[in-house]
Amino acid sequence: MSSPKPKTGKPRISHRAIALTCVLTVVAMVCAAFAAVPFYRAFCQATGFDGTPRRGASGPNAAASDLSVGVRFDTNVRNLPWTLQPQENHQTVRVGRTQMAYFTITNNGDRPMTGRATYNVSPESAARYFVKLQCFCFSDQTIPAHTARTFPVVYYVDAGFAADPGTRPLSELTLSYTMFPAPDAGSAASEANSPSAKAR
Repeated sequence: MSSPKPKTGKPRISHRAIALTCVLTVVAMVCAAFAAVPFYRAFCQATGFDGTPRRGASGPNAAASDLSVGVRFDTNVRNLPWTLQPQENHQTVRVGRTQMAYFTITNNGDRPMTGRATYNVSPESAARYFVKLQCFCFSDQTIPAHTARTFPVVYYVDAGFAADPGTRPLSELTLSYTMFPAPDAGSAASEANSPSAKAR
């Protein structure tokens, strides 16, 4: 009589191990999604992708061009009792020369509120040449109740705009801002309304 052959089937994986693997996969995907947001924003600011103006640390490197281009300012507010107005609706700027514009944010509400601005440039092909050096949109802004504050925006259109056959024919660019409540607006507004903040 022959002896029974040993079982050679694949080892069984417990349900607990499968569940743990699924949970870890979901957690990793969520973390990756949140981490991707700042990386995507930084990529857009560095390259002008998706109509996002570049964020610069210094002024133009090349001499100003003889070419001029119009810059129109478009402002919008979402879910805030605010107004956002440029002091000038339009500027004509020399390509490669630093320019300054001013924007006034007014909180028409009865309490301090914190907002954040998104921004882009159209046509999208010109965004890579639109460089902002200073802007209220680089950080959240907390505005006290019934108060207006004016912010400078320092920018320039890079000289590459004039050398690019795809952008040189353009006569006007549009810089658009949209203000909306900052995700952590509650804590920032509470801090601004605290006795210590009022005593400053």
